[in-house]
Amino acid sequence: MIKNKIINHLQRVWYEINWQYILIGFRFYFRRWQIANYPKMSRLEPVIYVANHQNAFLDALAIIMSQKRHPLFLVRANIFATKIARFLLRSLNMFPIYRLIDGAALLSKNDQIIQNCIDMLIDGRQPLAIFVEGNHNMLRSLRGIKKGVGRIAFSALEQSDFKMNLKIIPIGINYSKHTKFRSDLLVNYGEPIMAKDYLNTYHENPNKAYTQLSKEISVRIKQLITNIESADNYAAIEKTWINERKINDNMLEELHHDKELIGRIAKDIEEGNAPKLMPAEKDRKSILSMIIGFPAFVYGTLNHLPMYFIISRIIGKVVTDIHFYGSIKLVGGMYIGTFMYAMQAMAVYALSGGNIFIALIYFVSLPFFGTFAYDHFLKYYTDEPHTSSSAELLKNYK
Repeated sequence: MIKNKIINHLQRVWYEINWQYILIGFRFYFRRWQIANYPKMSRLEPVIYVANHQNAFLDALAIIMSQKRHPLFLVRANIFATKIARFLLRSLNMFPIYRLIDGAALLSKNDQIIQNCIDMLIDGRQPLAIFVEGNHNMLRSLRGIKKGVGRIAFSALEQSDFKMNLKIIPIGINYSKHTKFRSDLLVNYGEPIMAKDYLNTYHENPNKAYTQLSKEISVRIKQLITNIESADNYAAIEKTWINERKINDNMLEELHHDKELIGRIAKDIEEGNAPKLMPAEKDRKSILSMIIGFPAFVYGTLNHLPMYFIISRIIGKVVTDIHFYGSIKLVGGMYIGTFMYAMQAMAVYALSGGNIFIALIYFVSLPFFGTFAYDHFLKYYTDEPHTSSSAELLKNYK
């Protein structure tokens, strides 16, 4: 018992250390990061978060970093393939759910994992987080909702003698660029769904209650994300939307405008009115600002070439799923980057004759100049659009 308490305490400390460290990484990785409509709740309130899933491990981090509670995630078992992955994922409260393709013999392990989740909900220790589409896909549209949420929710209600006031809170996760550094992230919370509202239906017909709850979750999440319904016209709608969309300081207002714009574009295409792509407006580029910022651009670029080379090699040689590119860039940039910074600072320490102050200033400067260099490059040396096309990324991905 004492040993378990010590282990649990150490895990919480480890989780909090990583939370604070990843928070720093988020501030540098995302150009804009906004959390909208986070609901008020007590720290011991039973909650299931239900979210869309577009960007692999990065989606889980988006939820973890958008609130102070320590959610437990149910994620696909195949990403726990290596010892390092298992250690890192479980240290962040992520647990595997086995599917038939993982092996029929492994499905029985789900029973204990789900029961642990139910026990956690009953005493309100932690929220449970589920990506309800069952897998990831960066297309900006919500796919079918799995019924597992309903089964867990109503099992938890039954085991609490229907006394639990369980909330199911939808979350919409929106990216401007799924695979790129210095993109935008909006984590958009919706109004809670009260599981008790479906109890009458559940007592009459559990499957009907699961279906109704899944449909309601689908409706709620679609309200929180950029959602392109048409599969046949997806690429055309997305391309026109990217070309016409306007950037707003408030990302929630930007989302509302995006949804209206997508609706209009989709309607035009359905009525046979092919959209006319106008040349995208280009930002005005100040030659003076470009010249003034050039030395800092060179400094930041040269000092990040080793890290860039290593992460590029990992992505090119090891990662086989494009949906993990953003996750590897964020996590790799933080942990590999910190190691590289330390090695480079040690070299500066030696070259400066053992001046610890110079080495420390150099070490601290690196992430700021690295971010500046990339922003400078995007602004002055490319015409890359603010938003990337998920259809193009998947089409070009082999």
